[in-house]
Amino acid sequence: GALVNMYGQVIGITSSKYVSSSYEGLGFAITINEAMPIIKELIDVGYVSGRFRIGITFLGTDVEASRKAIEEELKFKLPDDFNGVYIMAISEDSSIAQTDLKIGDFIVEIDGIKIKNYDELYAVVKGFDVGQKIKAKCVHFDDTNEMKEYEIEFELMSDTSGNY
Repeated sequence: GALVNMYGQVIGITSSKYVSSSYEGLGFAITINEAMPIIKELIDVGYVSGRFRIGITFLGTDVEASRKAIEEELKFKLPDDFNGVYIMAISEDSSIAQTDLKIGDFIVEIDGIKIKNYDELYAVVKGFDVGQKIKAKCVHFDDTNEMKEYEIEFELMSDTSGNY
């Protein structure tokens, strides 16, 4: 919400607050000077330029709870040394939807760099410009739980959805 001064002027936007019964709450905010260019662009064009999207929803394999959820979905235990991001959904309007990637498959490498969670995927992809082609190594487990590797190439798309 808004962070206001004693004159009712918005001076920031609250981003998080830590609360405990043993101490006074500690709040954090983004200054209005940092927020105004983003707010103005959202009002003017409906989205923030320069943001990108791939068009996938996924779970990483690095957290035990996520890994167990993936294994329940697949109905078998993943190899202990296997990591990647499990594809849960693919946007039909994305470049990646035109590749061989399917729901239930994994992306294990992007641009030759192994990934297993959102942070690792983002760290690699943020080095690309919107419109650039990106190569990824993927894995599909067949009906006998045998791993099949394949490669795809997709275009990094501009995120004009305004959904943040």
